[in-house]
Amino acid sequence: MSLVAERTLSSAEFIDECVAFKRAQTPRSRFLAALVQGKLDPGQLALWAKDFYFYVEPAIPSIAAWLANAPTLPDREAYKLIARNLAGEMGYIAEAEHHDLYLKFLRGLDISREEALAHEPTAGTIGAAAVVGHYCRSSFVEGLGAFGLAVEMELPGAPSAGQLFYDALVQHYPIDKDALEFWYVHIEAEEEHGDNATRAVELCGQTRQQQALLRRAFRFSTIAHRGMREGYDRYLTPQ
Repeated sequence: MSLVAERTLSSAEFIDECVAFKRAQTPRSRFLAALVQGKLDPGQLALWAKDFYFYVEPAIPSIAAWLANAPTLPDREAYKLIARNLAGEMGYIAEAEHHDLYLKFLRGLDISREEALAHEPTAGTIGAAAVVGHYCRSSFVEGLGAFGLAVEMELPGAPSAGQLFYDALVQHYPIDKDALEFWYVHIEAEEEHGDNATRAVELCGQTRQQQALLRRAFRFSTIAHRGMREGYDRYLTPQ
């Protein structure tokens, strides 16, 4: 299907289309396969952790910009759904701010924030973070596609990224369990945040124009995130 469909889809049809596209874009990453199987050495694990910081660091400001674009008419439901997602990310619901939890993960690997900031991230990580930031600042509908659906919507029947990483890090790498809270909280958070995003589509993805904007942002962001994950393969070779 092109970026502009011939007709307006129902919400269920649109979500099904997005799920099929996202499933087809599953990354083929030798690095992430090695991470999950416990085959990375400490240096490779540290490179990935520092690289991913450049995706985590701008996430909360991007979500805040997305929320600032949220419609409040004819009702405030879409605004409330995404506000809850932001509140969770910022540590106002249960756990600490997710950015701070990631810094705790880095400390568990003996990596300071200054050391992480000195790292040069991959082009894929820069691209994925930039795509999310761009669309979240462009319009609420585009932010919903780029972040809500491309990042937070889970694929039915597939384990969450938080679950995969948490299980792998607990089982295969000598990291204090407390330092893995960032990954643990995302097991539950991803499900709720993804559900909130799909519910927002029912409110803000009801016209052909809205769906065209959603589709473009969603697809481009999904492709960018695939590039980020496949780009980690550079860390399998000596740096």
